[in-house]
Amino acid sequence: MAYQEPPGNKSAVRRAGQAISLGTATEDDYLIVDKWRAAHGYVINTFQAWLKGHINKRENYIEFAQRLKRRNTVIDKLKRKNSVGDSLIADVSAMHDFAGCRMIFNDIQQLVEFRSYIHSSQVMRNVEHVLRHEPDKYNYIDRPKSTGYRGIHDVYRHFPRGSTRSQEKKPWDGLLVELQYRTRAQHAWATAVEISDLLDGERTKFEVDTSERGQFFAIASEIIARRHEGLSNAFIDVPTQTLQSNLQQLEEKMGILRRLELLKQFEDEENLQNHNVLNIHRRPDGSLELEVLPFKTAASAIAKASALEASEESVNAVYVRSDNPKQLRSAYRNYFYDPIDFVKIIQAEGGL
Repeated sequence: MAYQEPPGNKSAVRRAGQAISLGTATEDDYLIVDKWRAAHGYVINTFQAWLKGHINKRENYIEFAQRLKRRNTVIDKLKRKNSVGDSLIADVSAMHDFAGCRMIFNDIQQLVEFRSYIHSSQVMRNVEHVLRHEPDKYNYIDRPKSTGYRGIHDVYRHFPRGSTRSQEKKPWDGLLVELQYRTRAQHAWATAVEISDLLDGERTKFEVDTSERGQFFAIASEIIARRHEGLSNAFIDVPTQTLQSNLQQLEEKMGILRRLELLKQFEDEENLQNHNVLNIHRRPDGSLELEVLPFKTAASAIAKASALEASEESVNAVYVRSDNPKQLRSAYRNYFYDPIDFVKIIQAEGGL
């Protein structure tokens, strides 16, 4: 299988990212950044094989899927500014989530046990990938984000086996990949945020100054953590009953749960293959529809996703890979309009 090689000149990648951030980019700049993005398809392939080999050895069921970061999301990140007008991304070549692998566990204990196993010398002695940070740096379970996001991330430098001992450097040496570990409850919350944002044209997952919408999801996350996982890491001085009352008031005002509950789910599961492009586009009546485009190779799927993102017809398109269609649907529920877990958890745990 032929994978896109990264541009040989990393300085050119950095300059192209800076030009996009400043609004001075040419078509060549966009092309360079997109080639850099597409090259991470090779990294996804390496890590999915490594992780699935270990997942298959475990008795507990672990959902697994991978995705290549969307072109439009990369461009959006490069253009975002902080409160004083400075770019949030200074170096596009240092972005660590172009390649992403997601693992979803039944509970926190299973998550922690599997992650400890992956970090163990027993596992790491057989590979040359390098964890590029302290193990607790991206622990958003112990320290949730202000938005309510929970989960744990690991970022690795990718080194195919033998590459650190070989005198010949491989094109993909040193590229970064982000591993996401979530429980089912945490994943249900994150999925609901993305679906709700997509439906309403909002950006709750990125917001700094919390709106009422942001408050709704932050409170919902804490209620789920307290009652579903036995954790209390936010709103420390606020009783659960008060949080529940506040959530009820926000729901009555905005109707977020009502809209999520009414979504039509995707049912064409037989169309899913190992390599897929999930394309959300708008129907003539303004409603959103999911189109699943299966491909035989990663390269052809990545090329199609890039073309769709550059068009005006697509609202959201992404390349995803999974050997198990049911796991793919669950791991990327936001593309299949499947927020039912979140709705059920909130209704059961919060009594809404």
